[in-house]
Amino acid sequence: MTIKDIAKECGCAVGTVSRVLNNQPYVSESMRSKVLEVVAKYDFVLNKNARDLKSRVSKTIVIIVKGTNNMLFYNILEVIQKRIEKLPYNTSVVILDEYDNRIVGEYSNEAQCALNIYYEKKPLGFIFLGGNPERFNDDFQKIKVPCILITTKPKKEGFENLSSVSTDEFQASLYVARYLVKKGHSKIGLIGGDFESSETSKNRYNGFIEGLELAGLDFDFENSYVTTRYSFEGGAAAAEELIAKYPGLTAIFCMSDVMAIGACCRLKQLGYSVPGDISIIGFDGLPIADFYCPRITTIKQSSEDLAIQGLKTFIDCVEKKSSAVHKIIPFEFIEGESVKAIAGK
Repeated sequence: MTIKDIAKECGCAVGTVSRVLNNQPYVSESMRSKVLEVVAKYDFVLNKNARDLKSRVSKTIVIIVKGTNNMLFYNILEVIQKRIEKLPYNTSVVILDEYDNRIVGEYSNEAQCALNIYYEKKPLGFIFLGGNPERFNDDFQKIKVPCILITTKPKKEGFENLSSVSTDEFQASLYVARYLVKKGHSKIGLIGGDFESSETSKNRYNGFIEGLELAGLDFDFENSYVTTRYSFEGGAAAAEELIAKYPGLTAIFCMSDVMAIGACCRLKQLGYSVPGDISIIGFDGLPIADFYCPRITTIKQSSEDLAIQGLKTFIDCVEKKSSAVHKIIPFEFIEGESVKAIAGK
């Protein structure tokens, strides 16, 4: 099987096949999918030494990070890389933009990125930090090496080579809602990510809304939710937009600590006191949240536990051929100084 054979079967030019195999643009998604299907069908490898490459055991673990500013992911990544240094493996890190699917590199979304790398380099396996599990659809079945999602769970657990280690974000966000209600807050705004590209944002939103509904409270999405990036700048801009849309709010749930700190800074610049006028609560439990003034009340995800358990699960699948497993790491609620109890609770 050659590139010419693939082009003939797909009904396209050799140059089109070459662009697909080299992860280059200017190919329609339908044609790209068609070429990749033929590539998978014949197990084609783009390399002049393809026969040797296929028989060689790869030592490279590809880590795909979905988020250019997510501090939690980089904490997890640091732990994983330090531990892999002691193992007989190499790592290759790919960074994707979490918001609009543009990437620092050549690929689009995380599943397509992994598929392209798999065809081209045949790595030992993939570790995914973040992302949207909905992208792991039928195409993922073409990847035949161990994979693990860290911080998120797959939509369906039928993939024999896809494990996961995550925090129950739904329950954690439900806890946040009930905590704020207990503190007397009913006019609550929410700062989070885009649901289409971030399953994390969707899970945290759904859990939070469930908590409000259990307390008998409604949520006006149009005026009470602002979509932004998981960054200081994103949190700051979103807080300003939120108080303009919802001037009577008394509390804001930010879906990350960096968003929460950004929101606090902008609110102070606008003359608001935190928590005197508006309470702020975050998510992730980053060390920086504990050193900010006021200390951020937050949900703590253990980056070390996620990294260690995630890597252990992945290595077991590689070395022991273990079946896919799905683990939940408990969250911890950290009560800081950024939430105030108000009258009428």
